[in-house]
Amino acid sequence: MQPPLSEPRTIVMLGTPFHDVTMDETLEWIAHIIVRKTPSFLVTANLDFATQAAEDVELQRILVEAELVLCDGTPLVWTSRLTGHPLRERVAGSDLVPRIAERGAREGWRIFLLGGDPSSLEAAARNLATTHPGLLIAGTYSPPFAPLHEFDHAGIAARIREVKPDILLVAFGCPKQEKWIYAHYRELGVPCAIGVGATIDFLAGKVHRAPGWLGKIGCEWIFRMLQEPRRLVGRYAKDFLFLFQQILRERKAILQTAKPNERAESSQIPLSGSDCELLSWKGPIVAGTLASLAPPSLGKPYIVDLSETTRIDSGGLGFLLRTLRKGWAQGIPGCFCGVPPAIRSVLEMTRLDRVVPTAGDTQSAMAVLAREKANAYLRPIVDPTEGSMLFLMPQRITSSNAADCIAAAAKEWQARPNLHTLRIDLATTSFIDSSGLGFLIRCHRLVAERNAGHLEILHPCPNVRNVIKIAKLEKLFGMDNY
Repeated sequence: MQPPLSEPRTIVMLGTPFHDVTMDETLEWIAHIIVRKTPSFLVTANLDFATQAAEDVELQRILVEAELVLCDGTPLVWTSRLTGHPLRERVAGSDLVPRIAERGAREGWRIFLLGGDPSSLEAAARNLATTHPGLLIAGTYSPPFAPLHEFDHAGIAARIREVKPDILLVAFGCPKQEKWIYAHYRELGVPCAIGVGATIDFLAGKVHRAPGWLGKIGCEWIFRMLQEPRRLVGRYAKDFLFLFQQILRERKAILQTAKPNERAESSQIPLSGSDCELLSWKGPIVAGTLASLAPPSLGKPYIVDLSETTRIDSGGLGFLLRTLRKGWAQGIPGCFCGVPPAIRSVLEMTRLDRVVPTAGDTQSAMAVLAREKANAYLRPIVDPTEGSMLFLMPQRITSSNAADCIAAAAKEWQARPNLHTLRIDLATTSFIDSSGLGFLIRCHRLVAERNAGHLEILHPCPNVRNVIKIAKLEKLFGMDNY
């Protein structure tokens, strides 16, 4: 059995969690993932990625759930120094893929290339096989260009499952590739999926990389911008404006370290009449005190009481997110309660309040966990006098339950041909991903097939509205006046 790898240090900057790993350590993690065979995904995040995640709550949630978030940009390595917890190395996707191919040729890894235009994809696969003799290209596929919700998801998944690759490299561009991976990586069964963006074009020779010396001084982006000025000038201007504004917002709040003789502690609190584990973290949640804070056992849903915490830094935020991710990966929900103003302000400043479940007290946290565990009600509320049917939706609508939601809605709606209004109540729904959008689109199609059919989306929270807005589906769902 392969020995376990040490958990990488996680820091948060620009509202994005990054793992402090080198290129060699990343390759070891990939090898570990392939042996483990549990489906997972990695993200190579650059400054533009962080900028988009600040606006896109679905993308930010994806970052939190990733196995590794790699720092793909020298400016971000420099920025990490301002947090007091510098990242050791840039791990760029365009450098990582050739290293994966090199090691894969030795170890027999099967690689599937998905995305890019057909000519670039073919050239990239040919060049990889030529450069790395013995590399097993399990398959390639370039789906027709379309919005994410119009993809033939089932057909793409079937192609991939048929050849059983160890690594899936997806080149749809950010954030489409990450959203597609997040929605499908569990069903694909591929141990390691990575969004690689323009790397396919680099491998095909369609786009040339900057000279190595430009990369070393952090100016590779200038070379890229000169190659595609119309597309990239505006993007880079927006990215650097975000960088400077967010640094100013974050630096004072999270550039903190443990003070001399300052201690943190944790304890387990009995919680009668509940199947939840209740912990209390006290003192500062900063890099120097994390070893004193016991994480949940993850044997059952958990609540962490933060009412006696004093402050949090970049490493502490990473510890908090890593705790959540471990639970989510095992289907164990968690919630933080009693969050004091000093820590809540940091969560808001980094926009992590959109993805970190919080509650005012223990009872409220238990209610959050109960909603997290609930699924869609399979028995809708029907009002024959109004000709309507209402579905009350769960806490999250994601790839884990979207198919069940679609099946339930289709079955109940089609069994009642006299109804004309389908209402989807999202009052208790705090998050949807692209699969959740797929559920809403399917509901729209169901009612469109019926004369005078009408879909109503009720009580969407800001997070749900954000995902719909990013996908530019507000008008389709009649939400353009929200």
